[in-house]
Amino acid sequence: MSPLIITIATCLILGIGHIGWGQAHTVKELKASNAAPVVTASYHACWYHISIIFLTTAGYLLWHLLVAPVPVGHLLLLWGLIFGCYLTYWGALIAYPQLWPIAWGQMVVILVLLISFGCGIYQIVYA
Repeated sequence: MSPLIITIATCLILGIGHIGWGQAHTVKELKASNAAPVVTASYHACWYHISIIFLTTAGYLLWHLLVAPVPVGHLLLLWGLIFGCYLTYWGALIAYPQLWPIAWGQMVVILVLLISFGCGIYQIVYA
């Protein structure tokens, strides 16, 4: 049960943090740079989709812990989506290595999330 609580907390931090940080920093910089509207729109779409995945995972796990068990297949799907986001971040960091100073912490937090979520799924299946 505790890996799922760690996962919920981490998902909430990442989901809310993505939205807040993106609004406070990235959107302001995009507007200041006079980026084309399609660049800003693409940023919003990608950034908020990732936030939605984190927040949906937190909500779904809360439902699982407080209301009713959910199918393990759904949890595996959410784990896979987060893993896909993690791989996408790696791709972005390989393409833009100058982002490492601001991204390394997030990469560690997402790795912790994936490990705790995986342990939680393991406990559900084999408990």
